[in-house]
Amino acid sequence: MHGTTKKQKEFLFFIERYRRQHGMPPSVQEIQTHFGYSSPNSVQNHVRLLRLKGLLTDQNGKKRSLMSLLPMPQISVPLVGRIAAGIPIEAIENLEQSIDLSTLGIDNSKSDYFALKVKGNSMVNAHILDGDLVVIKKQPDVGPQEIAAVLWNNEATLKYVKKQGSSLQLVPANDTMRPITITKKKTESFQILGKVIRVIRSC
Repeated sequence: MHGTTKKQKEFLFFIERYRRQHGMPPSVQEIQTHFGYSSPNSVQNHVRLLRLKGLLTDQNGKKRSLMSLLPMPQISVPLVGRIAAGIPIEAIENLEQSIDLSTLGIDNSKSDYFALKVKGNSMVNAHILDGDLVVIKKQPDVGPQEIAAVLWNNEATLKYVKKQGSSLQLVPANDTMRPITITKKKTESFQILGKVIRVIRSC
């Protein structure tokens, strides 16, 4: 993309994102509205320059024919299994699926994200319900107010993680449930998989 301006990249990304969301490219008017251009001439100027650079193709005289030729980052994430919002359960079920997050604009080109299906109701006060999908960003630590996907004794669960002296507490977001305490002796089998960054409602 050498020589491509920031605005031109945004132009190309918008066209591809719109196509993925709606199953067809945006019209000139929709591009004009999105970027706040005063006239369609600005859109046509971008189209002409990007065609010359080999980054955009279109069929003259046809509506919704714009197609970005820019390599797009991977924005889907693997759905790798289920995770408990309650008593820990086995996390990996090798579900051969993926979740398209193009509408959220998440760049997963470095495979930093994965998704899990929630089972249980221990995180209802955090608006995470049974059957929801959660998108997890891989990282080895989380803050006390961040919801973590954790692995403990080869089982996985969603909880807040709070340090209490030499022990850890896995704290639910449900007033009817008690925290799980992990003593120092048991922390060897404990691992933070990452933090929840998105919740996708099952309905």
